Amino acid sequence: MISRRKFLLGLGAVGAVSAIGTMSALNTLAFPSWLNGQKNWLVSGCSDNKGNFFAAAFDLTGRLISKVALPARGHEVIAIKSKPGHGLVFARRPGNYVLEIDFNRGEVISQIAVSAGRRFYGHGVLIANDSILLTTENDYHSGKGLIVLREIKTQQVIEQYDSGGIGPHQLAIMPHSNEQQIVIANGGIQTHPEQARKKLNLSSMAPNLAYMALGSGHIDGKFELDNKQLSIRHLAVSSQGKVVAGLQYQGASTDEVPLALSHHGEEQLTLLKADINTWRSMKQYTASVCINSDSNTVLITCPKADLLTFWQLDCNEFIASHKLKDAAGATLIADNFIASTGRGRVISQSEPLKPYQVSGDFNDLRWDNHMTAIAASS
Repeated sequence: MISRRKFLLGLGAVGAVSAIGTMSALNTLAFPSWLNGQKNWLVSGCSDNKGNFFAAAFDLTGRLISKVALPARGHEVIAIKSKPGHGLVFARRPGNYVLEIDFNRGEVISQIAVSAGRRFYGHGVLIANDSILLTTENDYHSGKGLIVLREIKTQQVIEQYDSGGIGPHQLAIMPHSNEQQIVIANGGIQTHPEQARKKLNLSSMAPNLAYMALGSGHIDGKFELDNKQLSIRHLAVSSQGKVVAGLQYQGASTDEVPLALSHHGEEQLTLLKADINTWRSMKQYTASVCINSDSNTVLITCPKADLLTFWQLDCNEFIASHKLKDAAGATLIADNFIASTGRGRVISQSEPLKPYQVSGDFNDLRWDNHMTAIAASS
């Protein structure tokens, strides 16, 4: 067991290190013993009890590697695989920064600023051995969604393409495409920075799932649901190329709607299968989607419903749900789902039908909606 230690809370400008190598008021951290040999850190956006925003990394013993101040709330963090211990932190939409952070040293290495008239939309992916960054963005003058390609070294825009819809959010590289095709969750929601996160087009929104050829920007396929108020937000792709996406409903709070879909080359999107009580329990909102292709399992978190939900990948069937207050981020380490909460809790679960294991509580941190495993720095 790990003893509780005092945590020195530090505040500062962007890049200020609040803690390195300490525990963040952690009671205990107990991942399954067979995970202890994994050379991973877990990273996530987070906030403290005073409303300050950070990106933080901790290891599987519970040691807080570092906690780095952010200029505004973060959203996704992605690994830079060629740089162990490094990640890219994306501002929550509509945002104006992407930061490269060295979590080992607790430092901001570089900041990518958004172009004039644009806002980042919370997610991105790296290709070409981490030399090119793809981001989802919004042209707030025209309302168009964009996929923007930048060279990491120079931060120069190489190319930009119409995303195939409004409000692109999460995107992913399609496997077996040699990094030549991506899938995009076009959420359908238009925003403008002068009105913060106000949704400007709920009566006319048209979300879709789009596939894009990166060499040309051509939209290879675009698929919509009949219910246009089901915003397609977050997604994951299996090793075989099956896409699973979580939905957020923008209609009446009394409506009972499905909240997840899949697609694997069919002519239309397929809603996952669950009874009305399951959909009702998810409270019209999903956050992270995480796939374990080897175990044929999908985890979808539902923070507003305080739920973890598990699904069978091959047949789209609901398996089980477990109550977890403010369930947020989700990632996978060695066939083990790791999930975080907006209350600072971290849990692990390898079998959906069994109770999860509470791995630890970071009492002074509130994890944001996404968590990522990165390679630990030596």
